[in-house]
Amino acid sequence: MRKEAFQVQPKATRSKRPRQRISRPQIDRHKVQEILWPESPDVVFRNRRVRMELMSRQPATADGGLALAHQLITRLRLDEGINRHVHLLAFHLPYHESDHVLTHVYNLFVGGRHIEDIASLQHSPAVKNLLGAVRIPDPTTAGDFLRRFAQGSLSDLQGVIDEARAKVWRKMPRSMRESATLDLDSTLKEVFGECKQGADFSYKGKWSYHPLLFTLSETSECLRLINRPGNRPSAEGAAEELGPCLDLLCGNFRRVYVRGDSKFAEKAILRQAIERGVGFSIVHEMTQDLTSIAWNLEEQAWTRFRAHPSSEGPPRSGQRRRRRKRPRWRKKIARRRGYRTLSTAREWVTEIPYTPAGFDQPLRLIIKRQLIHEQTQMGLFTHYEYRAVISNIPRSEMSPSEVTRFAYKRCNQENAIEQAKNGLRAMQMPTGELLANGAFLLAAELAWNLRAWLSLLALPRETRTWEWGWFRRAFVHVPALIISQARSSVVRLAASHRFSPHVLMASRRLASLSFG
Repeated sequence: MRKEAFQVQPKATRSKRPRQRISRPQIDRHKVQEILWPESPDVVFRNRRVRMELMSRQPATADGGLALAHQLITRLRLDEGINRHVHLLAFHLPYHESDHVLTHVYNLFVGGRHIEDIASLQHSPAVKNLLGAVRIPDPTTAGDFLRRFAQGSLSDLQGVIDEARAKVWRKMPRSMRESATLDLDSTLKEVFGECKQGADFSYKGKWSYHPLLFTLSETSECLRLINRPGNRPSAEGAAEELGPCLDLLCGNFRRVYVRGDSKFAEKAILRQAIERGVGFSIVHEMTQDLTSIAWNLEEQAWTRFRAHPSSEGPPRSGQRRRRRKRPRWRKKIARRRGYRTLSTAREWVTEIPYTPAGFDQPLRLIIKRQLIHEQTQMGLFTHYEYRAVISNIPRSEMSPSEVTRFAYKRCNQENAIEQAKNGLRAMQMPTGELLANGAFLLAAELAWNLRAWLSLLALPRETRTWEWGWFRRAFVHVPALIISQARSSVVRLAASHRFSPHVLMASRRLASLSFG
């Protein structure tokens, strides 16, 4: 294998090289480079003559990193699984179901914003050589394919993705399979077409859909991305989808936890977790009865709570350099305009046994009390606010403070929702049918997971938390020449790209893995 190129094979054979011998390069942010200086005191950007020419001998693409995604798809045999379980076409002239699904997946993976952006892949000889394809579906044909999906075929495609997900998890180190945390949430996606089937007015009064989102905190994967009408409650359908997810997680991880906001503290969801021995830490609504109980508790029942326990340690020795404090303009302007300024002074937690209606055994209800300072033009006022978390995690495993901190760590899922909307462009809802848009969300889920699986198996560890823009600039938008051979495609990466060595090493890592 040449140093500047790697081969993407549809069915790679098992490599004899052991996995431990392949080292992963680290992204060096502190590499010392020679600092060049201009020879004259003129401006650095000079007015040079530019001459443009066409390169017609070898097809080139700016998305050379797409080879990694295609290599992972073929190694997992996802295309075969889609054709085996998803049956939507009576005749294959010439496309199969996997061709249509992967067209949407690759379009989102490389940064396509709409279905019409598939035309960029369709008219690229380099991309067609990379995929080993004679032709790629037209955007209109790709949109028509989404409208063929029914509820059963959506479940079939979801099962294929879960099957590939389990293969990836079995290749993770044992230390990463100790625990898994499933975060539950939903989001509103406003749409503007009046003929959108299934769209409805949300609680905000917007014409929208209301997708349901399950994410895995440790691996940054998306386990479920389900489309729903805009007027549906946040947790509707979550209990039905939670069971298969928990079965999949319990079969691959030693400990499994579930987190969610107060909308997901439903009895059906709690029962799903209790039946499978799964721990949960879900925010609970603070009703009037619970507020009365918390108000009447003795002061000795409360324990001091710190959101960041590292601040409890002793102060650091030695002199610290004092930094000039920047003015807090927000507080000044709020005070000047008479706005209410609320700040948390201190916090406490306590625990009481709580048995919801229909449950045989009591659960843990952790109540957090917050002392709120309210600054107005009339003076400083104080009052208490209460928050609650319901959990079945044993006290020997997590104290009340630790359960509270664990429950509110789910807030990172808001970043995942933002990236799904703006980074991946997963919620464009391009068609006018509810189930067709649900099929598009499934393709987006697969594109999302391809990035997560590459970070787990082949790419540097720090890429798991990167935004989609950073990830694409580093590992997808890599200039490359595509050379089509008899049974393979050779991708010659541009050596001038900063992350080309990492892409090359990732391809070798994928080639060394055997998924069975």
